[in-house]
Order: sequence, then C-alpha cells, then structure tokens
Amino acid sequence: MISSIQLTDRSVELLHRRNMTDTEVDAFQLLLNEAQTEKESSGESAKSVLEQMSAEELALLQKANSLAERINVGGLSEEGAANLLAQPDFSDRVDLNNDGIVEVGAAKNIVFPPVNAPDHVKAAWEEATAGMDESDTMMLQLHMHLSVYGVQADGLPSSTPLSPEEQWSSGGIEKLFDTLRSALDFRVGLEGWTEHNKMLLGLYSRFEQALG
Repeated sequence: MISSIQLTDRSVELLHRRNMTDTEVDAFQLLLNEAQTEKESSGESAKSVLEQMSAEELALLQKANSLAERINVGGLSEEGAANLLAQPDFSDRVDLNNDGIVEVGAAKNIVFPPVNAPDHVKAAWEEATAGMDESDTMMLQLHMHLSVYGVQADGLPSSTPLSPEEQWSSGGIEKLFDTLRSALDFRVGLEGWTEHNKMLLGLYSRFEQALG
C-alpha cells in the first residue's frame, strides 16, 4: 500500500510564511505524494525521482524549501534530495550520515534535537524551551549542537558522532550533561553568573528533568 503525505499544520504555516499561495501549497503536497508513489512503487531513490521532474516542479520545490539557488539535482547528496521531498516542519526529514546537520537540497541546517533522536528527547526539548523566543531557541539549538557534535570543519564533525542509541542512552545523556555543566562552570569562572549563564543553567535543569 502506497503511503500518503498530508501536510501538517506547521508545514502549511511555514509554506505560507514563504509566500506560497494555497494553490501552490496544494500543488506542493500533490508533488510530494507523486514522488512518494514513484519511490515506493519503483524503488527509485529520491535523487532519481528529482531527475525526472520538470523545471517548473523543481522551482516549486525550491520555493517550498526556501532555497536561494535553483536546484541542481546532479550536485545533491541523497540526503539533500530526500529532504526536498519531505515535510517542511522537519518531522520526517532524515540525517543519513548522523552528523546532526540536515541537508535540504544544497542547504545545510543545524537541527537540535537531531532528527535521529528518539521522540521522547524531542518532546523533552520542547518542554524545556516552552515559552522562549524563537531567536533564543535557535541560538540554544546551535549551542547544544556544538556540545554534542563539536565544531565542524569541511562539513565533518570534530569527533565521530555516536549512534542515536548510544547518544540518548542513560549513559550518553549523563555524559552530555556532565559536559554541559563543566563548560558552564568554566564560563562562570570567567564571567560570573551573567543572565545568559543563569539562563543556560535553567535550560539544562529543565531539559534534564524533562528527560526523566
């Protein structure tokens, strides 16, 4: 049975923010379902499906994914291709190399919690950041990404990423919070208890508590 894609309310909201009309949103959803049918019925890769699309269809994907440049299918990774055909809200996007960065076309997006993290981790993060400004949450996502994956150079993390099972095991979570609090202690030693450092302490406590 071919699965059907129904855009979430969050995806529709994002598409409207990208100045897409209702007609374009409907066309995008239809295109996703046609691509899904092609992938499931023929076993073709996302990149192969994109190669068969018209210039108009690729332009629609470009707008839906808020990409600055035209889509050059030949230059895409399989991850970048797959995520062009996914929900804009990141609910079904993939991180095939588990580096914490989600390729959408040629664009690279830092996402925290990682898309490969278990649902309970994502729910805990939502609880820990509830009520925060979107800009503050984005800054904290970058902060947490760097804590998990380190500073990346040439598109590669500074250390080999742990598997999701290891990273979000009880031992992996304990190690993560040990790292976070050690870094915070170092910051406080240099700066004192600034408002930002107090905010980090509160976030860590809420996130750890929500993780149970």
